[in-house]
Amino acid sequence: KQKTAYDIRLSLVGSEMCIRDSDETERLNGIVTRILTPPQKPNQEKFNIHSALEKVYALAEAELTENLKLRRDYDPSIPELDGDEDLFIQAVLNIVKNAQQAMININGAEITIRSRIQYSKPVNGVMHLTVCCIDIIDNGPGIPEEMQEHVFFPMISSKEDGSGLGLSIAQDIIRVHGGGISFSSRPGETVFSILIPLGIKNIRTESA
Repeated sequence: KQKTAYDIRLSLVGSEMCIRDSDETERLNGIVTRILTPPQKPNQEKFNIHSALEKVYALAEAELTENLKLRRDYDPSIPELDGDEDLFIQAVLNIVKNAQQAMININGAEITIRSRIQYSKPVNGVMHLTVCCIDIIDNGPGIPEEMQEHVFFPMISSKEDGSGLGLSIAQDIIRVHGGGISFSSRPGETVFSILIPLGIKNIRTESA
């Protein structure tokens, strides 16, 4: 189901993204306008993936609690990506924020933002020779098993004050870029993986 402008603004401005800096608010409004205005597509420009991840790191670090450490582990060999850097930042930030909120009261909490190149990986039914993989890893309590099937559905949240839109919007943004998001979760480790194709040649996989 297509999200309305009201739905997405709720996620970006009203709850998940409580960033008060005026420049950030202006940037987020620009993101909303670009993603919601048909037939306009996201800006397709080359951008440095680690420059984008450093912006995510800085925004998340500004809201760190004493119990939480934020780490990064980058592969410097990853080439530039084609896409909209602002939207990509928003997608990753939504996932990092979700992890932060899940570990507010956990001692020794850690979140790691990791980048790697992977080979021969399927993304949305197409086998790509080379992909950029961004992992957001946390050592929190994990996603309740009964919620895991619905984690990307809008309005699904385990937090009392959560809108349940952050992960859904992140998935939509990554799909617009031809990528995909998956996750694995158990108590003590949750990993959200973003896969963005890098190669030109690909092989469509057979549907079951």
